[in-house]
Amino acid sequence: MKLLYPFLLSIILTLSTADRRCRGVNFNGKYYDIEMIKEGINKIHQMALNRNDNTVYFTYDQLTDVPMRSLGYVKLDTREAGLIGGIRNASGVAIDHVRNKVYVGGMDGLYVLNKEGMPEKYPVYDSIEKLFFKDVLFFVNSKKEAHVFDNGILKPMIELQHEDVDDLIIDDDDNVFFLQNGTLFRVRLGTRAINIHERYKVNVLSVDPYYRAFIGTSEGVFVYNKYKFALDKVSNIRDLRSLTFNKNLEPVYAVVDVLIKLNVNPLKCVEF
Repeated sequence: MKLLYPFLLSIILTLSTADRRCRGVNFNGKYYDIEMIKEGINKIHQMALNRNDNTVYFTYDQLTDVPMRSLGYVKLDTREAGLIGGIRNASGVAIDHVRNKVYVGGMDGLYVLNKEGMPEKYPVYDSIEKLFFKDVLFFVNSKKEAHVFDNGILKPMIELQHEDVDDLIIDDDDNVFFLQNGTLFRVRLGTRAINIHERYKVNVLSVDPYYRAFIGTSEGVFVYNKYKFALDKVSNIRDLRSLTFNKNLEPVYAVVDVLIKLNVNPLKCVEF
């Protein structure tokens, strides 16, 4: 850890947009200090932060003879970490913050964590890869099909029928952003007119607590500007594996095999 920390710190600071008079990592106009939460997480697949209790849930690849994914968690306030069993090949995770529900998708379908933190099965038996929650639950299955699960009713996502989907999010203006082999597309809920954002190779989709769409690429992190119908760059941090935000809009993300939180730096700029 002592050897790894300075190495990663130097990489992350190099990727920041801080100029030579400023200290920390610049993200969306603010400077942050780096806090390393957990290391050694192999290939995080999806991550979500429950802002009700400040717990990060993530699915990741287990280093076993038979490839499989598991569901892990870290409580940011206490740094308690652990695994949650009972979900075969856990892959997708999403949070309903209003009802304080943690949804998890796996090889055998859809689950919700009960008050004891144990999974309970829903009558959905599709193999789920990615989850997203906004008013209702959306998921992408292993066949790259997008579906909606609302009050126990399962139906295809009409806007994305006949489209291969790797991941999706929905912003505050009902824009659906989805990925096909790293290419970003956009369609508005209730319509079928699909737009392409082909400039960047995308690896991460996320929203903040206000459902602003953030796009992680090989060239940095962007936010969707709904007035210009374009992506505005907000950080030089590249090649993220996952990204989320706490209630104070502080980013929490995974890069390589490390989970990192950015804390607002009260000394934004200092002279060397």
